[in-house]
Amino acid sequence: MEQEKVEKLLSDNLKNIFAFSLSRLYDRSEAEDLTNDIICEVLKCARRLRNDDAFYGFMWRIAENTFKKRIRKNNFQTIEFDESFVGTYWVTPEEEYLKTEELHLLRRELSLLSKQYRETTVAYYITGRSCSEISTDFGISTEMVKYYLFKTRKILKEGIGMSRAFGEKSYHPSTFRMDYWGGGDNSCYWQLFKRKLPGNILLSAYYTPVTIQELSMELGVAVVYLEEEIELLMEHDIIRKIGDKYQTNIIIFTDDYEKELAAKIKPVYKKAAEQLNEKLSALLPTLETLDFKGNDYNRNRLNWTFANLIMVFALNLSDGIGRKRFGEYPPLSNGSYGFVFGYDNDYQNHHFHGIYGHCENNDKTAYFSVENYRVIEKCQFWEPVNWNQSVEAMGDAILEKTADPNNDMLIRLIDEGFISSHDGKLSAEFPVFSADVFDNTICPTLKPLAEDVCDCMIQVCDLAAQTLKNFIPKGLLKQGAQLAFIHHQMNVMAFIIETMVERNWLAIPEGNEKLCVFGVKR
Repeated sequence: MEQEKVEKLLSDNLKNIFAFSLSRLYDRSEAEDLTNDIICEVLKCARRLRNDDAFYGFMWRIAENTFKKRIRKNNFQTIEFDESFVGTYWVTPEEEYLKTEELHLLRRELSLLSKQYRETTVAYYITGRSCSEISTDFGISTEMVKYYLFKTRKILKEGIGMSRAFGEKSYHPSTFRMDYWGGGDNSCYWQLFKRKLPGNILLSAYYTPVTIQELSMELGVAVVYLEEEIELLMEHDIIRKIGDKYQTNIIIFTDDYEKELAAKIKPVYKKAAEQLNEKLSALLPTLETLDFKGNDYNRNRLNWTFANLIMVFALNLSDGIGRKRFGEYPPLSNGSYGFVFGYDNDYQNHHFHGIYGHCENNDKTAYFSVENYRVIEKCQFWEPVNWNQSVEAMGDAILEKTADPNNDMLIRLIDEGFISSHDGKLSAEFPVFSADVFDNTICPTLKPLAEDVCDCMIQVCDLAAQTLKNFIPKGLLKQGAQLAFIHHQMNVMAFIIETMVERNWLAIPEGNEKLCVFGVKR
């Protein structure tokens, strides 16, 4: 067999050979050494191979023999005999290996058993329970216990004879990040994905339904531990069961999808940014004469204020169009309505640290909005550690109330520069409008510009929906268009703002200025 072809086949199967070595030795360093030995032996002997189709059987035979040779070498001991020695029997390294190997295989197959088979088998063979006792413990008939035991013996016999290899995620987990759009307390979802395992389950079961045994091998995690994780994911409708298989039930925006879409939409939002800058520049002299707290800010900061207001107004318009087109959001497990979705990267294509629209105080006398564009993260990052106290503190600052000594968030918000306190009286460090000026002057003046941006959002969202069809499983196509609409209408806000920064129409100051926060008092 030609050397070049052998090297290509070995390169293609490097991960499988390493997985074989790791499954035998359970030590990464030892497995790497064994992998190198196997590759060397294959390269040395492959020239004798006449039939290319026999390569894989040849390769695995060498792998097994190389492993056995390593076992013999590591276990060989010199034994000295004295005159009284009359002969005895001891276990050879090969026999010791075979016994150990059989035990490993048995344990591997036991770890792959689903709950009812595994628990019955462990109760009968390991804890010594009788069939009738197991029947009582598990609330099933004695005949069913016997069936499970019979079926398990068959499964184990078949499984032990099979060649299985851990998947890549068993030693190199993929990146999964969650996102959320909707109301209510979403902490249950964020808590769920603080660990690597749930996200890697979703990535492994995204395009094709898989059994729990297939997940076990891909992730290198025993079924007994996966079952609880899958139950939690099913409880929140994040994964669904199809027969004896599982498939991810939320959309994952992949890096490949985002890259393909980016090239399609760039001309659309670049043109929208140019139009917006031209129209806003013409309106700004009039806007800065209006009566509101912050009308004395410099031209750049006012430009940021009104550009962001246009983005917020456009988002409201677009969201209304989306609701008419798609209807209300679907129900969620937290009792609210919206979407849980994810990414196969570390938020690399994110443009926000969060959008917090219409945050209203308890007595509904003030509200505010915060848009944490990533492009301005050095100037602004509002993170409501304690939601209620944060909202009330911001509302009190908008209304210029006396500081509430019981509000633990006050000091933090003052330190971060969102509010200030003078002689015990709070003040907002961002523009504040009266409801009359905001509703009757600002909104009507900026509405035509917001409609232009809204048109851009619709174009981008339609392109996104068309593109996303090629990157999600068929079972999720129904919700794909709506989620693409929700996700990318927000992105357009950031695309336009970032373009205005790139063109120097908006400048990012060195100081701590809250560029994209505004408040309204009633």
